[in-house]
Amino acid sequence: MAIAFDGFTLIPELQHWFYIFTVEKATVNKYRQPPPTDIPELYLSANSFISLLFNDDYDEKNYEWRYKEQTNVLAVPNVAERRLQIYPGSWKYLIHDSTGENIFNLQPIDFTMLNTLLAYRTDETSVTMIDTTGSLTVDTTSSTYILRANYGQMTTDLSKLIYLYLDLKINGNYSHYNNNEVISDCQVLESLYEMYLLDAYYKFLSGKGPQPPLDAVCPPDDE
Repeated sequence: MAIAFDGFTLIPELQHWFYIFTVEKATVNKYRQPPPTDIPELYLSANSFISLLFNDDYDEKNYEWRYKEQTNVLAVPNVAERRLQIYPGSWKYLIHDSTGENIFNLQPIDFTMLNTLLAYRTDETSVTMIDTTGSLTVDTTSSTYILRANYGQMTTDLSKLIYLYLDLKINGNYSHYNNNEVISDCQVLESLYEMYLLDAYYKFLSGKGPQPPLDAVCPPDDE
C-alpha cells in the first residue's frame, strides 16, 4: 500500500537538515522562520537525498531516496514521538529504507540533477554546466562531469531548483530566477529547498557588494 501524506507525517532527515539550515546556516528571514524540532543524527541515514540537498558538507558516494513507515512505535525517537503526540488523529514516522517507496515522486529529471549535485558535492571543481539549446546530455567519460542542459528542460519543481542552485554555484549565474514567482508551489520539500536557494542567492550577491537596481541604466564608460 502506498504511503499517503495524511494526518501528520514526520521525515527525520528533512526535520534535521532544515533545523540545521534554519538555526546555523540561514541569513535571509533567519528569525521569521520558526525552526522545527531537531532529530539527532543518531536516528538519521547518512546518505539520504535530503541530506544531499541541504548539507553543504555531504561526503557520501551515493544517495538513497526511498522511505517506509516505521511500524514499531518503540523505535521512534522520544523527541519525535512527543512532538507528534501533540497533534490529534493519525501520524506517521517515516524511515529511510532501500525497500521503501518513492514518496516524493522523484522523476528521471530529478535523478539527473541529483546526480549532478552529488558530483558537485564530491568535488566542486569537477562539474561543468553548459547552457545549451540542444538535447540534455551528461558526460562522465572524463575527469570532469559535464551537464549540457538549459533551464527550460527542467520539468519538475525540484529539478528547476537544483539547476538554479548549481548554476549559481558553478557559473555564478542567477539570471534564470524570477523572484516575483514562487517555484515550489507549496510542496514541503521544494518549498524548504527554495528557501535554501534564496539564502544562497543572498549570500552570493552580498559578497559582490552593493548592486544597482535591476532597471538602472549604467552611464557610458567615458562619463
